[in-house]
Amino acid sequence: MYDREIIIIGGGPAGLTAGLYLARAKRRVLLLEKDAAGGYIRNIAFIENYPGFSEGVSGAALAAQMTEQARRAGVEIENAEVTGLEVFSGTRYVTCADGHGYTCNLVIITGGSKNKKLGVPGEAELAGKGVFECALCDGSQFAGKVVAVCGGGDAGVTEALYMARIAAKVIIIEAMPELTATAILQERLMAEPNVAIMTNTRVTAINGAGRVEAVEIESAGGKEMLVVDGVLVHIGLEPNTDYLEGVLELDEHRQIIVNERMETTASGVLAAGDIRSNSPRQVVTATGDGAIAGITAVKLLMESS
Repeated sequence: MYDREIIIIGGGPAGLTAGLYLARAKRRVLLLEKDAAGGYIRNIAFIENYPGFSEGVSGAALAAQMTEQARRAGVEIENAEVTGLEVFSGTRYVTCADGHGYTCNLVIITGGSKNKKLGVPGEAELAGKGVFECALCDGSQFAGKVVAVCGGGDAGVTEALYMARIAAKVIIIEAMPELTATAILQERLMAEPNVAIMTNTRVTAINGAGRVEAVEIESAGGKEMLVVDGVLVHIGLEPNTDYLEGVLELDEHRQIIVNERMETTASGVLAAGDIRSNSPRQVVTATGDGAIAGITAVKLLMESS
């Protein structure tokens, strides 16, 4: 007898949607999330491209609604960090950091992604001391100050726009020749008088004696030092698949390879959302993936019964 029929690893939009579909099919489903349910979108100040919200919605509000809907449907949600997965012929075994383990018939992995690091001197040492990743969470401490935002994609520019309302000055530093954010975000950015943009520029170090004081940068013009009070890092995402090395087949970006039914190369293991190969990393596609994974899981359980 399994502890649960299905275990979902990750409580973001993909995991909550998969859980919703499974619970409505009256399946015993447990969702494990190491942080608060809702996932990465909880830290996004405003989402404008999710259908059904014509005036946009805060990430926290959308995450809360998704979580409440899943709970009401009957999804059991527990706080736990998954550290291992074993696949046997007739069962799957999920191991957690607190020592608990669960047997189940099927596993759906929706663990999402984490922010990439710059990997430069001073970044780790000054984390939480001026180096941060979430404007909504930590931006208020930089009111009236100067903040460097590393990353010119959608995420970085969205964070920069939020910081522009708080900080005295925001400097976007992008390694590519131009920003890669969508046109509407760039248009808004250009309208902010306290935002400066530096492209073809890399951060090579973050300096400070116990607190961020400056960043060292390098561009075609050479090296220079920028005096800043904070450094927000949003240069991209990497999947949370460290514990899956050697268990599932991963692509060159370490995302999980799946088929059109969200099935992985391991029997009884599915994956959905940002963590799967070729994901567009959008909230709407994550929920779509979750729905497909949930439907596939229901069919697999019916076939095996």
